Order: sequence, then structure tokens, then C-alpha cells
Amino acid sequence: MRAFLVAWRSLVSIYNELFLLIGVNLLWWLAGGFFIAAAIILGWPLVEIGGPWWLAPFIAIPAGPATAALANVAHRAARDLHVDRTFFTDGLRQYWRKALGVSALLALGDALLILNILFYISREGSPVQVLSLFFLVLLAYWLSVQIYVFPVLVGIKQPTVLGALKMALMMAFANPLFSALIVVLAGLLSGLSVVLAVLVLVIWPTVVVMLGTHALKLMAEMAGIKPEDGNNAS
Repeated sequence: MRAFLVAWRSLVSIYNELFLLIGVNLLWWLAGGFFIAAAIILGWPLVEIGGPWWLAPFIAIPAGPATAALANVAHRAARDLHVDRTFFTDGLRQYWRKALGVSALLALGDALLILNILFYISREGSPVQVLSLFFLVLLAYWLSVQIYVFPVLVGIKQPTVLGALKMALMMAFANPLFSALIVVLAGLLSGLSVVLAVLVLVIWPTVVVMLGTHALKLMAEMAGIKPEDGNNAS
């Protein structure tokens, strides 16, 4: 139920700042989000021809700073604080180095996990094939970490690459079912955005980031932590 509460709160926050967030989403694409589109567009043909598709996650690394900037906006919108487009540019300027580091580690994890899944699943007739299921579970866990990590980066008092990643790993590990449902909801909402193609351009990135932001906020509330009126205070 908590995951659905997070989804509802996320949609409410998006609705409350809809016109601002549409503009911020366009900024996200221009500031680096298009690298994710490039990774998908280039990665799929490589999969079909058996090429080095595992390089595709690395193409998406430059999208990290734009995602951190979007999380900076979502951090305030989720708390009903004043927010405008300057918080996107401020977040881009403040977090770009750390966000690149986070994005690089996420891409490395994506590539290694998917490589292991495909390697073991191809071992037909071998007992080691069962390891593909282990790495599939790890990939699902890693996806939940990716939903949390940028909201964590802009939410902690002294953000560092490893500090943000460590906290996101702990959040996902401590709340496995909740985190799994967040990933499923993010996947469903992403799929809806793809079907209604215009949503990919105008709102999809915020949906995913807002889910992570509200998940972080809910966990803080459950732990009895009162958020302050500003960033770096989750």
C-alpha cells in the first residue's frame, strides 16, 4: 500500500506544478536526457545484430547531471515549497560532477548485470544456468537503487557519489517489497508514457524522479525525520 501512496503523492505533486514541470522536462531533454534516447536507439540494433550492445548504458552517462537537476526541482515540489526553473539550473550547476560519477557507476552496474544474465542464460543444459535468475533479481534490485539515488543525492546534507549510492543501496535493501513495487509502478507509468508518446517528452522523466523523491520522503517520515524547508534536508 505504501508504494501506491507514493505513486498517488507523486501524481498530485506533478499535477500541482504541471506547467512548470512540462517546461523543466523539456530542459531535461536538452541538458542531457537525449543521451538516454540515444542509448536506446543505438542499443537495440546492436542487440539484434549481436554487437556490443552492452556499451549502450555508457552512452546514457551524460544524462546524469540533468537528472540530478530534475531531482532538485522534484525535491521542492514534493514538499509544496516554492519552485521555479532556476532550481533546475542551480541543481545542474551544483551537482553535475557528482551526478556524472553516480551515472557512470549506474551504467557500469547495468552493463555487468545484463552481461551476466545473458551469459548464464545461454548455458543450456548446465547447472550454472540457474545463476541467471540470481542476476535477474540483482538487476531488479539495482533498478530500484537507480530510482532512489538522484533524489538521495540532492537530499542529503553533504552529497558525495559513494554516499548517495550507499544510502540508495541501503534504502532498496531495507525495503525490498516496497522497492520492487516502486520499480513495477515506474515501469507501468513509463510504458504508458511510451504508448502515449507525447508523455515521454513532456512528463516521463519527472514521473520516475518524483517516485524516488516521494519514496525517500515517506521513508524519512516513517523514521520520524522531519524534513527542513529546503534542499539537502531529507
